[in-house]
Amino acid sequence: MMDMDLVFGLFVVGLPLFMLAFAWAMGVWISNRHEADLAQRELAVAHILVHNTGRLQDAVTGSQPPVMITSEVTLGVDHFRGFLGQWKSLFGGQVRSYQMVLDRARREVVMRMLEQTNAMGYNAVANLRIDFADISGSALARRKAADISVLASGTAYYVATKS
Repeated sequence: MMDMDLVFGLFVVGLPLFMLAFAWAMGVWISNRHEADLAQRELAVAHILVHNTGRLQDAVTGSQPPVMITSEVTLGVDHFRGFLGQWKSLFGGQVRSYQMVLDRARREVVMRMLEQTNAMGYNAVANLRIDFADISGSALARRKAADISVLASGTAYYVATKS
């Protein structure tokens, strides 16, 4: 029979380590699945022209006048990345675990905007603007993972193709 102190020690040390490993594995799995989905969806809207400038020179209004489009995405940082981010914030420097989530959120919000543009019959977006916001408030004080909201806006145009 095992000593009760040994069992208690394994429980006290093993359970948190298991929980961290499980959180890391689930976060990686969800992130990889989302990345693969984004890559597939990006192929479907690759024909849409995107500019950060004000107005497209070759835009043809015709029966479709330019229209403003917006998209919003809210993503949460998984608990393992949140844990790493909290440790990194103690020492300072770039928090790469949060940066990966921000990049994924940016890709998702632009993807949704391009899908909306495509569905409306437009083939270009000008004056693309992306804004980030931390909507979780003081996540570190509440020991909660951060939630990031990303808003994208732009003007959808129809650009005539040159024959």
